[in-house]
Amino acid sequence: MYEAALEPSGLTAMQFAILAAIARNPSAGRVQIAELLDMDTSTLSRGLAPLMREGLVAVADGKIRSGHLELTADGRKTFEAAVPMWQKAQSAVHKALGGTQTKDLHHLLMELPGEAAIAAR
Repeated sequence: MYEAALEPSGLTAMQFAILAAIARNPSAGRVQIAELLDMDTSTLSRGLAPLMREGLVAVADGKIRSGHLELTADGRKTFEAAVPMWQKAQSAVHKALGGTQTKDLHHLLMELPGEAAIAAR
């Protein structure tokens, strides 16, 4: 559902999650973003590569290993345009599951590693 909803933006669900994590954590580096998303840095690097090629994400000092990641102007514009698409998919999932199952799903997701850190922000 999320991939289909995001298709007009040109982003995958993983790319949207990466952009969201960078947008919410503007001084975070690659390691911190990987931790927030509960993925290893090589997986994050594979997800970042097309975003950087497309000019949506940049590294503040040009050093991918040590610099903090930031959305470019195009990256922020793309992310902001995709947010309503993501929210529409979220609403569809919530509607399909109903209130109780949605609440249960949120509780289960909070049990996943990394989720408490994301929720605390």
